[in-house]
Amino acid sequence: MLPCYGGRMTTATDSSSILTRHRYLLLFLLGLLLYVPFLAGRDMWYPDEPDIAEVGKVMYESGDWISPRRVGVIWVDYPPMIYWTATISAHALGGYSEFAFRLPTALAAIALVLLTCGVGSRWFNARAGLWAGFMLLTFQHYWYNAINYRPDVQFALPLAAGMFVYAAGVGDRPRWLLRVAGFVLLGVAMLAKGPLGLLLPGLVFVLWHGSRREWRRIVELAPLSLVSLAVYMPWFAACAKAMGSDSILYELYAQNFARFLSGSRGHEQPFYYFFVNVWVDLFPWSFLLPFAIWWIYRTGLKRDRNVQLCLWWFGTFIVFLSIAATKRQLYLLPAYPAAALMLAPWIANVGRRDVPASESPPDKPARVFAVALAGLFVFLGLILTGAAIAFDRVLELVEVSKLELETAPAWRAPGAAIGLVFLASAVWIYLAWRRRDVQRSLVGVGIANVLVYLLLMAWLLPAMNPVRTFRPQSQWIRAQIGDETHIGILDRWRGGRKKGGFALYAEVLVDVMEEEDEVDEFFDRHPTSVVLIQDRAARETVQDFERDWRPRVIHDFEAGSDHYYVVRGP
Repeated sequence: MLPCYGGRMTTATDSSSILTRHRYLLLFLLGLLLYVPFLAGRDMWYPDEPDIAEVGKVMYESGDWISPRRVGVIWVDYPPMIYWTATISAHALGGYSEFAFRLPTALAAIALVLLTCGVGSRWFNARAGLWAGFMLLTFQHYWYNAINYRPDVQFALPLAAGMFVYAAGVGDRPRWLLRVAGFVLLGVAMLAKGPLGLLLPGLVFVLWHGSRREWRRIVELAPLSLVSLAVYMPWFAACAKAMGSDSILYELYAQNFARFLSGSRGHEQPFYYFFVNVWVDLFPWSFLLPFAIWWIYRTGLKRDRNVQLCLWWFGTFIVFLSIAATKRQLYLLPAYPAAALMLAPWIANVGRRDVPASESPPDKPARVFAVALAGLFVFLGLILTGAAIAFDRVLELVEVSKLELETAPAWRAPGAAIGLVFLASAVWIYLAWRRRDVQRSLVGVGIANVLVYLLLMAWLLPAMNPVRTFRPQSQWIRAQIGDETHIGILDRWRGGRKKGGFALYAEVLVDVMEEEDEVDEFFDRHPTSVVLIQDRAARETVQDFERDWRPRVIHDFEAGSDHYYVVRGP
């Protein structure tokens, strides 16, 4: 059984290596390297970024910090935290830019990595803390959200901090100040993503305390919840005054409770959605998680109150979100620190030659994982390098749009470089596997991830920007309409979802139309503007596009994977 003293796992070489001793500096520098330098390398991409960035830009330009607005109306799909941080960043850096808006999310991601490292060091040991922070840093889905302008990382940071601080306040020496501080942080989480910032951690705490028969602690959660509400409600009340109490209550219901009960606003997925996607989201470390949990139970580490919190945290999130009708991969992101902390003590000790055999987990799962991942890396490396060599032939075999065909040659070199990294990493991992050096093989996996992420950020994603951006098309529209303040989109399927991209970069309000008759009504109000007719709408909504509308088409383009015809009024 693994020795624990005061709930803290110990090993003989707890802080022996230079990397372990300087783990916070190492993770901070890696976070800066992976998340920050290339934030300006691409425009705002769908899903989500243009819509959210448009609201943030309006807040920055208007100075209205209370009422988030999208295409001219108050829009509370998300509370204000993501817009507040972007506005502060834009003021600090001299104006709106992709870098300024994404920077607070990247810094929040680094802060959560360091926090997870610190908690892992306190709960287990320094080496486990380093691994916990490093795994969170390199979870595939965590990395991708850290470099994008979305609210989920800024939601995860105060939520995780609140849970950690609260947990510290209910240990062997209960401290009310820490528990209150924890719920203050959960109130900040509510400002980032709404009532779930309190409801989900509250559910975790109820189950955690209930499993430990700490009934008094459960009763004490009710007054502590008022602390979180006291943080959240001033903004809610101010926004309700601006948009009307009925409207904000409806949006509160629609964005939280209606989304749980139905997929009426999109993203409806089957029950097993998260159980399937979690293997990709936490890649490459996800495949070791079942073995880490099994080891936690086998060694008795499950009796540690902090480990129990992680088990309840991750389990409650994945089950609760699976019951909800609306599902997206990023909804599970606030539970990633719990996954990293469950993995950390297992990975920190597996295959260690300086740890007694009785304390080290069986290394067979890690050895199988390493060799399997080396095989996967060989496969990916051969595919990517082969595609780069036979690039023209590959383009003939796959169906791509005109814009993708024009842009694709820029993908060739970074794709080949990523393929070579996969092949070199496979050699590293295999050689370590042959020497039965499990720790070295796991380090090789981590280094491979870091290098691939760097190449993606610095090279491949910027090369893909012309396919994903709305900027040049929007700037062309802006030049065509002069002082006009509105444009229209005819597209009953995706127009409402894509209007933020044009609104952000053309700096206009966007009217979405579903029927052909609405177009002429739009031109009656805005005679010098233009209407974008999506290709599918031209084929399925417009009765005779070639006869009635083709003569009025002044331009056509691709934007965000859709093809649009631009028409002027009569």
